[in-house]
Amino acid sequence: MRVRITSSCAVALAIVLSVGVLPTAHAQQSSTPKETKSTKKSSEPKRTTTSSKRVRISKESGGEVARPTVNTDSIAAAERARQDSIAAAAERARQEELARAEQMRREQQAAAERRRQDSIAAAERARQEELARQDSIARAEAERISNMRKHGGWYFGIGFGASIPTGAITSARTNNGGYSTGWNATVPVGYDFNKSPIGIRLDATFDELQGQDFNTNFSAPSLHAWTGNLDLRLRVPLGRTWNRFYMLGGVTYSNLSGWFNDFTNPNDPNRESFGSSNGRWGWNAGGGFNFNWGSMVGLFIESRYVAVNANTVTGFPYQSASWVPIVFGATF
Repeated sequence: MRVRITSSCAVALAIVLSVGVLPTAHAQQSSTPKETKSTKKSSEPKRTTTSSKRVRISKESGGEVARPTVNTDSIAAAERARQDSIAAAAERARQEELARAEQMRREQQAAAERRRQDSIAAAERARQEELARQDSIARAEAERISNMRKHGGWYFGIGFGASIPTGAITSARTNNGGYSTGWNATVPVGYDFNKSPIGIRLDATFDELQGQDFNTNFSAPSLHAWTGNLDLRLRVPLGRTWNRFYMLGGVTYSNLSGWFNDFTNPNDPNRESFGSSNGRWGWNAGGGFNFNWGSMVGLFIESRYVAVNANTVTGFPYQSASWVPIVFGATF
């Protein structure tokens, strides 16, 4: 302890002497230029300034000078601070790297989600466009089918077939053996209303029913029926084609002729000729099928029941006449 105090005193004394010497040295340096100038002016001898007092520095006791004690705690604290700084910097770098990685992951997820949503939206747009296209096709097809089913206009045709008598006229009566199957010719003219299943049709027909012999002396005459029918026609479309079923019904006016009306000469009786006032009203109903390759162009087959009130027809032995024509023809 004493050595340490002595060393401290020696250091303090050295500092004091240094402070005292510095002004003196400065005075010596300052006087040198003045003396130089004075030397030039006079030949006075040069003076030298020296300290008249000598300071002796000696150790109070023998031994080595004590060195400053190293504070190991401070070094350890500094090292810990350095290590803590390094660790904190490394942790900050690690956290920043983790944050960058997390941000990149989120951005990638967001980009993937946007791509997924864009893909879903594109698929939905494509689906909606396809639905719209299919809907447009379906509407166009429905419109086409509707037009096919309900297309209207004028038409006419011609047909031929068999005519089959029904009812009482198939049996024999006085001076009449009755009638059997004959033939028919039909000329239809009609108009179907557009976008409607209803139409109007006018037919001009001729039916010949074969007379059955009732006397060996002569052949029985055939019954001729000149007929006009005014009907409503109801069309029933068939699938996605121009083909259609139809039904007919309306009024009939028919002029009958051809039976024996005068037996004055029993071997050669007179026949009722066409032109006599034998026209009578009746009705008809039936149906048919159109096989068309256009709106009105095609083939048809039909049949109907025709009945005429004949109770006031002179010489005709039947109260009514009825027959069923079966006709095959074409329309244009």
